[in-house]
Amino acid sequence: MKTPCNRGTRTGAIAAGALTLCLMAGEASAQQAASQQAAADPGAHSPGAHELYYGAVLVDQLEYRNHGRGHGIYAFEGLAYYGTDYNKIQLNGRAESNQAAKGLERAELQLLYSRLVGYYWDVQVGVRHDFRIDPRTGTPARTYGVVGLQGLAPGLFEVNIQAFLGERGVPLLRTEVEYDIYITNRLVLQPEIELNFAGGRDEAAGIAPGLYRMETGLRLRYEFTREVAPYIGISYERTVGGAAGLTRRLGEKPEATTVVAGLRLFF
Repeated sequence: MKTPCNRGTRTGAIAAGALTLCLMAGEASAQQAASQQAAADPGAHSPGAHELYYGAVLVDQLEYRNHGRGHGIYAFEGLAYYGTDYNKIQLNGRAESNQAAKGLERAELQLLYSRLVGYYWDVQVGVRHDFRIDPRTGTPARTYGVVGLQGLAPGLFEVNIQAFLGERGVPLLRTEVEYDIYITNRLVLQPEIELNFAGGRDEAAGIAPGLYRMETGLRLRYEFTREVAPYIGISYERTVGGAAGLTRRLGEKPEATTVVAGLRLFF
């Protein structure tokens, strides 16, 4: 003979079992519906399905350089990019006039594909072309393949390392490092250095084996806004080793120290 307590226990167990079966059935139905949706639209839940596309232009240096004698030099360096956080197309450009300020001494354009590979680090591949605007002066036209690494090193140093290989078979390596020192929220001191190395000789382009060119600078900018920042500073440039002899052969001095004034733009 069953007691009232035993009958209550059995009734509770039956109810709990029925509730569990209902929950399991509901979960199975939800999983089936999700599977059917994924089959109908395979890209709906992929990592790139909802990526945001955006672009920007940075004119890092738009400046006039004066070394205290003769004509000054106009220089430009900047980049533009468009894409997502993971994949971008990037365009890098730089140019510099000759001392007569009547033409371009150097002009370079890079078209790169940039892929995020870690926190603040991108691997880049693409092509670089050096233009010869004036056939009588300046460096010759050259085309290179490019492989690079760009990002923030520990301590928030901005690093850009690029390797180049051209049709003449001379491998090149360029390393750039810069750092922003915030004196105030708007006043920023930026030291930078660039080193250029070569694994061969290209006399027409002023390239010799080893470290052949270096440039360092110190610029102080005032950010009226994030988009507009005028600056002043000093720049030192030097050709080294065999490249110094090639520079002298062209009738130019292998080193120069210039006072600079310019504008930094971001939009």
